[in-house]
Amino acid sequence: MSSAPQILRLGYPDFWPTILDKHQEFLTKTQKLGPMINELFSQPHSEPLHKVCRHLAKMVANSTCAVLVLGVNGFGNDALKIARSMFEAAVTIGYLRKHPEEFHDYLDFHFVVADKRQRYMEKYSPESLSGVTQEAIASCKDGYKRVVHRYTDKNRKVRGRWSKKSFAAICAELGLQEHYLTFYDLTSHIIHADISGVMAQADPEPGVLDVDIAPSEAHVEMAFSSAHCALVLAIGEYVAIARPEKQALAEQIEKDFVAAWKRTL
Repeated sequence: MSSAPQILRLGYPDFWPTILDKHQEFLTKTQKLGPMINELFSQPHSEPLHKVCRHLAKMVANSTCAVLVLGVNGFGNDALKIARSMFEAAVTIGYLRKHPEEFHDYLDFHFVVADKRQRYMEKYSPESLSGVTQEAIASCKDGYKRVVHRYTDKNRKVRGRWSKKSFAAICAELGLQEHYLTFYDLTSHIIHADISGVMAQADPEPGVLDVDIAPSEAHVEMAFSSAHCALVLAIGEYVAIARPEKQALAEQIEKDFVAAWKRTL
C-alpha cells in the first residue's frame, strides 16, 4: 500500500469551461494584470498617507485573484462577499485622496478598535492577555485616551466607525451612490444572512425551496464585474494620490475594464 498522501481535489474543473466561455473577454484582460500590478507596487513610500493607500490598493489587487478562483468554480455568492470588501477599500482610498485632512481619523481609529477588543479580553478571556506585554497594553490605553475625544459625540457615545460620515454618504460624495444602492446593498444582505440575503441565494428552479449551491452561474458575473470595477477605482485613486507618473498604466487598466464589460455598461 502506498504511503504517499492522497491529493485532495478542490473546486469543479468540469464547470470551468462554462465560465471561461461566457467571460472570456474579462478573463483574458485579467491575465495581463500581473506585470502591471507588480510594476505599480514596486515602489515603497515614506509618506504615511501614501503607504496606507498603497496597502489598500494592493489588498484590492490581491483579492481580485480570490474572486476569480471562486467565480470559475461557481461560487458566485461567496465571490460577491470578497468583491464587497474590495469596494470598501477602493472607496476608502478615494475618500482619503479627497479628504487627506481626515487621514489621522482613519489611522487612529485603530486605538478605538483595540480598546474595545482589550476590554472584551479583560472581561471574558483574561488568560489570553498573558502573552501581551504590559508595555503594549499601556500603549494601547494611552493611545485610546489620546484620540477617543475625536470619535465621541455630544452624548459621550463613541461611534463605531472612523468617519463621522456614513459609508453611504461617502459613496454619494464620490459619485458611487448607484453602486452602493445596488451591488453593495445586495452583498450586505447576503453577508448578514437576513431574509433578503437568503432569498438571493435560493435555487432558481420553480418549486424548489433550497439553496443554490456551487457550481452555479448565479452572481458570478456581478462578482467579476464589481471586483474589476473596484480594482480600477482603487488603482486610479492610488495612482492619483501617490504615483502620478503611472497614470498611463491606470488608464490602460480602465480601458481593459471598459472593453471587458462594454456589453453591460
